[in-house]
Amino acid sequence: MQTMSSCDKLGCMKIKVVSELVSVIAIGALVGLWANGMHQKWHRLGREAFMAHESQNFDKLYANPPSLMHLVLMSVVIALLIFALYKGIALVVAMALSAIAEKSETAQG
Repeated sequence: MQTMSSCDKLGCMKIKVVSELVSVIAIGALVGLWANGMHQKWHRLGREAFMAHESQNFDKLYANPPSLMHLVLMSVVIALLIFALYKGIALVVAMALSAIAEKSETAQG
């Protein structure tokens, strides 16, 4: 739990900004790792495997597209999941920074 003195010392806004920045960087790193993994996978499997996979995807996803409502709802669900991940990481980092601030305040006096 955050005390008023630790909030004054580090500044609640500073903790919030730092935790949100760490959250954005963490999500960006996860997306970058995923993209790198996909590039390595298709580089390893080769052009023909990639083209066959994309052809299957077209037949499965684009030849008979889902309804607009389905696409909108799935997009909203994905956005909510990403937002929840962002807020969850920011909350954990803010709690950790607050705990560090309280420990340093207790140690100093």
